[in-house]
Order: sequence, then structure tokens, then C-alpha cells
Amino acid sequence: MLIIYLKRLNDFGKSHANARKSLAVWKLVVEEADWKNKQDVLSDFPKAKMIQDNRARFEIVHNTFRLIVHIYYDDKIVEIRFIGTHNEYDRIDPATI
Repeated sequence: MLIIYLKRLNDFGKSHANARKSLAVWKLVVEEADWKNKQDVLSDFPKAKMIQDNRARFEIVHNTFRLIVHIYYDDKIVEIRFIGTHNEYDRIDPATI
């Protein structure tokens, strides 16, 4: 899968050192993946939560941080929509961000 807006992850990792390893692993798994549907996502990330409109939420560092992506299965693209703390996540609508 191709990850769009990867700079958001890199910038977040620079300011949150404890998230760097988890984000690097997430990135590696996603780039190697060939997701065709939400079951493929859940196969790679069983704790992910699927959200409407082909979005997924991933827990980073045991749910300290949350990552929201929009997945374009046909185009093999994963677009990073949000990365932030749990408190920041509580202030957004994951279905529309």
C-alpha cells in the first residue's frame, strides 16, 4: 500500500519519541500489505477499529496515541487523516476528519 501524507507520521514521531518505534512498525506493515477489504486490515491489525467510509483507527503505544486513515482499496492507497493523543482524538469526529 502507498501511504499518503507520511510526513504527518514523521513529524509526530519527532515530537513524540515514545511513538517512533510503533509508528515505524505500522508503516512497515502497511507498505508491505495488499489490503482488498477491511478484513485484510483486521488481519494485520486485530485491534484496529473500522470506521465508516473506509476509515480505520489504529491504537499506537497501547492506545496512548490514535491514528486515523482513509483506505482506498482499489487504488492501494492509505491516506493519513489524523495522528494525535487520546485527548486530541476525543475532540475530533473520526468519520469526517
